[in-house]
Amino acid sequence: MSLKKSLHLISLTALLSACGGGGDSGPAPAPVPSGPRSINLDFVATSGGTPVRCGTEVPGLGSGAVAAQIKDFRFYVANVQLLKADGTKQALTLGANDDWNLTKDGHTLSLVDLEDGTGACAGGTAAMNARISGTVPAGSYVGVELTVGVPPTLNHTDTVAAPRPLDVTAMAWSWQSGRKFAKIEVTDPAGATGNWTSKTFNVHLGSTGCTGNPAVGEIVSCSAPNRMVFALSSFNPDSQRIAVDLKELLAGNDITRNGGGAAGCMSGTTDPECPKVFDALALQLGSGVPVVGGQQRLFKAVAR
Repeated sequence: MSLKKSLHLISLTALLSACGGGGDSGPAPAPVPSGPRSINLDFVATSGGTPVRCGTEVPGLGSGAVAAQIKDFRFYVANVQLLKADGTKQALTLGANDDWNLTKDGHTLSLVDLEDGTGACAGGTAAMNARISGTVPAGSYVGVELTVGVPPTLNHTDTVAAPRPLDVTAMAWSWQSGRKFAKIEVTDPAGATGNWTSKTFNVHLGSTGCTGNPAVGEIVSCSAPNRMVFALSSFNPDSQRIAVDLKELLAGNDITRNGGGAAGCMSGTTDPECPKVFDALALQLGSGVPVVGGQQRLFKAVAR
C-alpha cells in the first residue's frame, strides 16, 4: 500500500473515532438529573369512579344507596414520603410555609381542602387546596406513603395562636384533643328519618382518650391516636392523582339515620356508625392504630 493511501486511512479512522465510531452505537444516553426532583400530589374527591363536588347531589351513598349533598371535605396530611423499589423511603420536602403547608418541629403538614364554600358547603371557604407540592432528591420512585393526621407535637396547641394551617377553626377538635384530622360530611340524605335534627352524617377523625392539659404545660397523651398511615405502593405523580372515595367511606352505614352517639362517626369507640368507617380506614377502633396488613379503601391512585 502506498504511503499516501495509508495516511488517508489513518485520517479516516481518527475522524470516525472522534464522531463516535461508525454510527452503530446510537445516540449518547441522556444525562441523569442530579438536582432535586419536583413532586406534585394532586387529590380529587370522588364517589366510586366519579369526581364529586359541593353544590351537586351525590347519588348512591351508604347502605341504602341514597343521594346526599357534600357539606365538608377537608383533611390534614403529614410527613409524606416517596417509596423506592427497594423499600426505602424519602421524605418530601415542602416549600416555604404558607396558608396550606407547614414545616415545624421536624414534621411536615398540609391541609387538603376539597370543598369550595358553595351549596351545602356554605360553612366552608371558597379557597381550595387539592395539591401538595415539594421536592425529593433525584431518583426513581414507585409509590407514596401518607399519614392522615397531625403529629402530636403540633396537634395539642391553641388554635388561635397556631400558624397556618393549624389555625383553621373548622378543624379544631378541642384544646386537649387537638384537631380533627379529617372532616368529611354529607347532609340532607334522601329519606332521612329519626330524631337527629341536623340531617348530617359526619365523619370526624381525631385522637380520643386524651389526658393532660396543655394549657398548664402538661403533655397530652391519647389512648387512641387515630392517625391513618398508609401507602400507595404503585403510584406515579406525573400520570396519576389520589382519589378520596366518599362512597367507600360511607359504605355499610345507613346515612339517613343516627343509630346512637354523635351524628355519624366522630371517632367514638362505642358509636355504632364508627366500626364501618374505621374498617374503610384500616384503623383499629379503640386502640387507634393501623390494622396490620389491613387494606384501606378511602384513598386510591387514579389516572389524571
